[in-house]
Amino acid sequence: MTSWQHELEARLLYAVIVAGKSAKFADQATARLWTYCQEGESPFDLIRRLAKSHTLLSVLRECRTGNYGKINRCFKELAGGWMDLNLRHCEPADLEKIHGIGPKTSRFFILWTRPEARYAALDVHILRWLRAQGYPAPRSTPVGKQYEQLEKAFLAEADSRGKTPRELDYEIWSAASGEIQATSGFPAGDVMTDSTCDTVSLTTS
Repeated sequence: MTSWQHELEARLLYAVIVAGKSAKFADQATARLWTYCQEGESPFDLIRRLAKSHTLLSVLRECRTGNYGKINRCFKELAGGWMDLNLRHCEPADLEKIHGIGPKTSRFFILWTRPEARYAALDVHILRWLRAQGYPAPRSTPVGKQYEQLEKAFLAEADSRGKTPRELDYEIWSAASGEIQATSGFPAGDVMTDSTCDTVSLTTS
């Protein structure tokens, strides 16, 4: 398995942990998780090994990921191979078949790993911004048709400004991060830096 696949796996696990949490929280939790990696082990290999030894849940608690039951089941489904996920080409609907992954998390992962993707990760900052533009956006992440409608509105706003959805997302996050620790800004660089797991840089700018 190539190291770019390892980094994609790491970013998906990170995306699950950061949902509803701050980036600092997720950075610390995932850094603790990577310390359990053995030499050359991929993130999904790590999860499979921990699941096989029935220690995954206890390790998640040690790493202080929060949402232990949900993340335990989600990680097992992701690494268990019951879905043939191609992390370079999967769509939100593919990821959302996994327990614990909703529309915001699926799009966060895709936007982070594919900068030109046309999706919107509707977190509290994006929703606040949409309300400021006059859209009837709720205060928490919507689902179903409401998510689709607001996503289309956000894409249209990005197009009207000559920006990619990710560029507009980052612009909004940057403005909001001065007020509150963001829960969605895309981390720079690799999430597995200094880990024993193999990794390689992906484009994140």
